[in-house]
Amino acid sequence: MDKMKKRLNNLGKNKNQYSLKFVIICSVTIAFLASVITGLVISNFASLKTVGNKQLMDVVNTYEKIKREYYETISDNDLATSAIDGMMSFLKEKYSIYMDQEDTDYLTDKLKGNYEGLGIAVIKNAKKEIIILNVYDNTPASEVGLKNNDVIVEINGTKITENHSADDISKIIKENKSINMKVQRDSKTLEFNVEKKTVDYPVVGTQVFEKDDSKIGYLELTSFNATADKQVSSSLKKLESSGIDSLVIDLRGNTGGYLSMANSIASMFLKKGKIIYSLEGKTTHNTILDETSEERNYDIVVLIDSATASASEILASALKESYGAILVGTTSYGKGKVQQTSTLSDDTMIKYTTAKWFTPSGDNIDTIGLKPGIEVYLTKEYLLNPVSENDAQLMKAIEILSKKENTIQ
Repeated sequence: MDKMKKRLNNLGKNKNQYSLKFVIICSVTIAFLASVITGLVISNFASLKTVGNKQLMDVVNTYEKIKREYYETISDNDLATSAIDGMMSFLKEKYSIYMDQEDTDYLTDKLKGNYEGLGIAVIKNAKKEIIILNVYDNTPASEVGLKNNDVIVEINGTKITENHSADDISKIIKENKSINMKVQRDSKTLEFNVEKKTVDYPVVGTQVFEKDDSKIGYLELTSFNATADKQVSSSLKKLESSGIDSLVIDLRGNTGGYLSMANSIASMFLKKGKIIYSLEGKTTHNTILDETSEERNYDIVVLIDSATASASEILASALKESYGAILVGTTSYGKGKVQQTSTLSDDTMIKYTTAKWFTPSGDNIDTIGLKPGIEVYLTKEYLLNPVSENDAQLMKAIEILSKKENTIQ
């Protein structure tokens, strides 16, 4: 009996010890979890408070109710995308938008500086022909002998008719690695086989015109992509080594791109300390100056039209107001705002306006555009046959520079 009592006493002691340890462990664990949860709640509450916690909770609760209770299954991604698209649409500001995957890919390809392709630009002319507007240097197209103004009559077995667009040609090229192209040139049909390669997206074209003992450089800039400043710098050096004494910068049809490229290119011409533009955000106002020692001092004419927009207008206004260039052509688009992009978790993007920009003299040209010093319209002859001789705007620029009417001070 005594032995049995002793065993029962020992069991009671062990049971009490075990319970005490268990309580201590549980208490510590609960305290730890409580502190973590409290931290998360406080953190989340703080972040909710910064955007208005009731409003954001309404959005979250609506999302959860649809996911739990709506009678059909809804994709998480589609629901979130619709919410984002709705917020961007609510802004009612045409530059602040949600971009789906196709739009995101297009913008990324346009700005990144290289792509898989042939190295040509195509347009549909007034005769409803698809012609090669530009064959860029050091590209698959230039290597096989394709030339500017070649009329595309067949591509990969598809005969090109007036119902085809320039986008149709681009789509065929994009979807195939090897391209067989038949073109009409000087009443002859020529056939070319071209293999696509990764090439720098060419945004600069150059030419030299001679008139009245003047040697005038021509530099066309079609986009402010990631390599635009390097391409402009290289092209300027080649033009200057040929002995030019003035320059035409063609920004017609250039809808913009990276703002940093406009800064960099403007700085190649302006004197150090000159204003390129200024920015006015929600709480900031910054003036952007040329901080480089690089500059030029020959006469410049800038060609603009209704499709000259954004970064192009920034460069054109800087050259006009801080350098002394003359603008020739028609009134520009009028985009006086600056956007940023943000990549979402599914690799789509939103693009949103963050500031207004102002010319060196302090003007905001949004919806107004830059007015050329000399207004010149393109003629019907140019639309039918887009060559330099029929380009009234370019010819006017050459006339101005050959007569030295514009002298940089």
